[in-house]
Amino acid sequence: MHNFKKIIYPIVFIILILCMNQILMLAVSPYTEFRNDMHKLETNQYDTLYIGTSHGKAGLNPNVIDEITGEKSLNMCLGGEEMIDSYYIVKEACRVNKPQKVVYELDPGYWAMKVALSPEYLTIYDEFPVSNVKAEYYMDKVWGEDFRVTLFPWFLYRKGIKGAKQRLERKLSKEYQEYSDSFYSNDWQKYTEKGQIAISRNTPFNASEDIVLWDRKKMNSEAAEAFEKLVKLCKKEGIELTVVTAPVPQETFEKYKSNFEDADKFFTNYMLEQGVDYYNFNYIDIPGFDRSINGFSDYEGHMYEDQAEIFSKEIAKIVK
Repeated sequence: MHNFKKIIYPIVFIILILCMNQILMLAVSPYTEFRNDMHKLETNQYDTLYIGTSHGKAGLNPNVIDEITGEKSLNMCLGGEEMIDSYYIVKEACRVNKPQKVVYELDPGYWAMKVALSPEYLTIYDEFPVSNVKAEYYMDKVWGEDFRVTLFPWFLYRKGIKGAKQRLERKLSKEYQEYSDSFYSNDWQKYTEKGQIAISRNTPFNASEDIVLWDRKKMNSEAAEAFEKLVKLCKKEGIELTVVTAPVPQETFEKYKSNFEDADKFFTNYMLEQGVDYYNFNYIDIPGFDRSINGFSDYEGHMYEDQAEIFSKEIAKIVK
């Protein structure tokens, strides 16, 4: 009996810790549309996946593209999506419903910034189902970081404790539990059934000029390493990989012209070495597209929904 108590108490303690972790994660972690993106991926078959940053989330409209190509696609871009995240999204897709094509929307700034532990750090990882892919993802991204991220996963979201009650109520709602797309829509933007965030013209313009720019001296080797793993994975699985860079406002381009020119030179040569087709739409004509600030909701380059439709028609030509 004594030995039994010595075993059972630690087990009960571990179970309590796990339960508390789950409750706290539910209450303090933010809800993002990527939860629905993953649900769509796990339950549907798609010909093409779009991966990348928030520029792609706003600028790539699968409905427009699919109407031209006759195929079915899903937008799995997300603000804060690092290259390693993009790689594991495709790897998970190969595990459950392998696509024929992948289009990676490349923001050069993401390849030149230092990644820090933040509420965005595990947003994509957290939504992965338990599998060998998630285990590998953990070893690549989480292992070796602050131990609290593993033992207490809510640690990164602790600032969310202020709105925990309201957040918990929303997550327990029928709309959230049933993966309703309308849960992530509001007066300024709409989350569509194929993953795009369509930004309305009613959205207040964000005048901030805090933009993450490409800087070759700050090149993140981990981004290149993850991209090259993606290239190998796509070749192994027979997936057609294409890389695109979405346009930024002309005002932004002119102000930081040297950064954009250097980024174009670097990635044009880099993609050539990797054997991957690359399209930089800062230098490619898009008929009917408004390159001025009037076509965007900010200086960084998030397109309004009408401009995204025009841009997506050009992407459809590449995909088709």
